[in-house]
Amino acid sequence: MNIRNLTECDIARCLEIYNYYIEETTVSFEEEPLTLERFSERVNGIRAKYPFIVAEDGEKIVGYAYLDLFHERSAYRFTADLSIYLDKSMLSRGTGGLLLDEIERRGKIMGITNIISLVTEENERSIAFHEKHGFRRVGRLEKVGVKFGRKLDVFYYQKSI
Repeated sequence: MNIRNLTECDIARCLEIYNYYIEETTVSFEEEPLTLERFSERVNGIRAKYPFIVAEDGEKIVGYAYLDLFHERSAYRFTADLSIYLDKSMLSRGTGGLLLDEIERRGKIMGITNIISLVTEENERSIAFHEKHGFRRVGRLEKVGVKFGRKLDVFYYQKSI
């Protein structure tokens, strides 16, 4: 497994991974699949300021991770929002941990001291992943999202790095 910076050529594959979560799960609260143009704009905006990495198995991108702005107020400048998405065939195979280790390393280099993750209540794999990797559940927003006709809670997870 190779962990490296995302390149422009990787964006379409990352979109394929992400759109699965939009269309088939409550992992993402987006409800409409993104276009390549819209996703590219988003990715390029993020990677202009924060690390955006991919996991490559042979020649295939099997997951990605990035840090992003947690909140626009300057006092939050040492805190970042974390996202990790894996190809559905790569769940529970260690790829997420590899991506997390590298994104944390890069976050520390840029001065990030806290990472925040928002996890939907139905995402049991992500809850277990965060707790296994030292995140603490620090908050719960009750029934703030509605997807597939279900009202869902969101948990806040935090890790100091």
